[in-house]
Formats: sequence, structure tokens, C-alpha cells
Amino acid sequence: MTALDDQAMIADAEHATGLADWGGDDFREPLRVLVAALNSEAQLHEQGARIARRHLHDVLCGRLQMAADRKRFPGIADEKISAPVFVIGLPRSGTTFLHNLLTQDPQNRAPLTWEIMFPSPPPESASYHDDPRIAQCQAKLGEIGFLDAGLQAIHPFGARRPEECNFIWESTLRTVNYMAWWHVPSYTRLLYCGDMRPVYEAHKRFLQHLQHRHRGTRWVLKTPAHMAWLATLLAVYPDACLVQCHRDPARIIPSLANNLLQYRKLYSSLRPAGSFGMLELQASGLARVDAVRDQPQYGSRFVDAHYSDVQADPMAVVRRIYSHFGLPLPAASAAAMQAWLGRDRGEHAAGPKHVYHGDDFGVDHAEIDRHFGAYLRRYNVELER
Repeated sequence: MTALDDQAMIADAEHATGLADWGGDDFREPLRVLVAALNSEAQLHEQGARIARRHLHDVLCGRLQMAADRKRFPGIADEKISAPVFVIGLPRSGTTFLHNLLTQDPQNRAPLTWEIMFPSPPPESASYHDDPRIAQCQAKLGEIGFLDAGLQAIHPFGARRPEECNFIWESTLRTVNYMAWWHVPSYTRLLYCGDMRPVYEAHKRFLQHLQHRHRGTRWVLKTPAHMAWLATLLAVYPDACLVQCHRDPARIIPSLANNLLQYRKLYSSLRPAGSFGMLELQASGLARVDAVRDQPQYGSRFVDAHYSDVQADPMAVVRRIYSHFGLPLPAASAAAMQAWLGRDRGEHAAGPKHVYHGDDFGVDHAEIDRHFGAYLRRYNVELER
């Protein structure tokens, strides 16, 4: 396998776009560490290396193009991001389902996969639903393996689907995506030891870019990874509204580990044992959330959504969320959500099934309770064992 080269990648992106203003150099160090880790730690096979090179090329080109767009469209910098709603919580706790449901409200604006993957130029309302980048994105999802049945059963991907904030973070080259897709422990250390304030500031600039010519009343955003940097999120978005999803970690950890295993199968020959360090990492994220929630000024900024409640009556949970944050829920919005629920049930029943076994990942209930017992008690999380 030909080694990846970060300097060659930078030069290739500049050549492909004819641009050289990167909007700052803070991406260079994480790119260097990531590429070194891909070469020495990830054990990528030929296809995995080809996909990594292609994907990082697109990310770098997108960064260059967005920096140029900010000069072409000076009004982007004046865009206001007001009271965005963030869905957080443990991975596999129903965050994707709830996020997708909330985005059915026509008042809400969510970043779709195609506009995150190919953000330049800023999308326009007139062509938003038939932009040629939609087909380009769908084709790329197939090329990089994201339409594989194993992954689709876990987290459905599609060009027109809402996607997580960690995909927006890719423009900074600091994102949990890369530690999920590839075995890159040195890069993971850099990510969790670094200052994420520039990443959240770049995230805000990305939202300004996307809404400049196509806006909604409010942004509805999502990633479980926000838990690790929640204080930073609130520093950049001081008026953020936070929905925290809850589910028994005994169901979450093996499901999450199987998700990471599917990525490893796509890109490398490496098959790590155990739960990929997710017990410790997710427990740490929850502790950081609790530290924020324990501060009196933030108490009212959160509303809880338990997995069992969302599954039993999703619209009741939606109404509680809207009521908590003082948001209007017109009848047309509620009807759009209800219609989507019917379609989603049919698609889920017909789609691939996520099959996994906790024993395959060394998940022990005693170990789960050692890491998450305080969480289960604090939020009265229903056990699913």
C-alpha cells in the first residue's frame, strides 16, 4: 500500500480547486497526526487507503472552497444562529430517530448529508431539493461503503438525510468520525486532549454558510459526541437548547461496539477485541454533562427524552420538548411529524436488521453498572436486560 502523505494531500487540494487560502492553519497538525496514524496504526487495506485518500481530498477541497465563498458572499459572516436545538445523549440511545423526527417540522433546519459533504457554494432554496450535489453525494456514499447493509442497519445514510455535527467538524480535521472509522489511537489522543473551541467556532461558521441562502426558523442539530465538550458548545452557543436522550448502557455499549466493528471491516484488516474503549469514553462524556447540568444557570436548558418514552409515544415527547423551550408546534408541523413516523416504521420493517450480541464484545453487566450506575440512578433509566 502506498503511504498517505499529508503535504501531498494539501498540494493536491490546492491544485484541484485553484485555491490556496485555507482560512487558517489550525487543520495542519491534526491532518499530519491523522495521516501518520493511518499509515502506522490503522492497518488499512488497499481499498481502505484509497477511500481514506479520496475522502480526505474532498474534505480539504471543501475547506478551501468555503474559505473562498466567505469572500464571495460577505453576508455569510453576518448570519445569526439563534437558539439552536441540540440532541445529545449516549450513542445508540435514540438520538438519530428523535433528530430525524424533529427535522420533519418545516420550521426546523437540519444539515443534510449532501450539503455537509459538498458545501460550496452555499445551497439555495430554489434548487435545494434537486441540487446536482445530491446525486454526487449519494454516489460517494456508495463508493466509500456507507450504503453497506451492515452500516445501514445501524445508522441509515443517505444524501437527503439529516446528519450529525461530527461530519461538520471534518472541515477542521478534528472529529470523532476518524476514530470511529479507523484505528488511530494517536489521533484520538490529540482530539481529546486538544482545545475544541476552534472546532465549535468553525461549526458555527458552517451553519452560517448553509443558511445564507436557505434558512429555517431554527437549527436542529445532533451528535452524541457533544457530551465530551458540552461546556465548549455552550460557550459558543450560549442560547442553545439541549435534549438529552437516555437508554440503558447495557444495550448501548455492544451496539456501539458493533458499529465500530463494521467500519473496521470496511477499511482495514484490524479486528480489535472488546468494546473499543467505549465504556470509559462514554462514562466520561456523561460525567461532563452532569458537571454542566449541576450548574444552576443551565438547569432549565435541558429536557430529557427516555428511549422507552420515545418508543411508546414519540409525539408526546416532541410536545414536551417544544413546551419546555417555549416553541410553537403548529398543527401542520405535528401532522408532518406524524406522517414521517408512519413512513419510518415501514422503512425500518423492510430494511436490514442490526444484529449483535453483547458477549461478542466482552460486555459484562457488573462492569456496565460500575461505570454507569450513578447515571442510571440519577436519570431513573429503565433497564433493558
